[in-house]
Amino acid sequence: MVKLQKRFAYKYKDKNHYKHIITIPDDIVEKLGWKEGMEIESKIKNDELIFTLSNKKQKGFEL
Repeated sequence: MVKLQKRFAYKYKDKNHYKHIITIPDDIVEKLGWKEGMEIESKIKNDELIFTLSNKKQKGFEL
């Protein structure tokens, strides 16, 4: 199960700002072959959020 979390990030000019974190289970990350530190891009297509690895060369990784 993937889970969305909302976390307080900072306060600026009396307004709270938040970041959202998506937790992906280890077995899914392993199946994708993703490693810690890889850059992941996101886009919205037809009401779906799609994550892909960045086309840029990853620091320490070959794509």
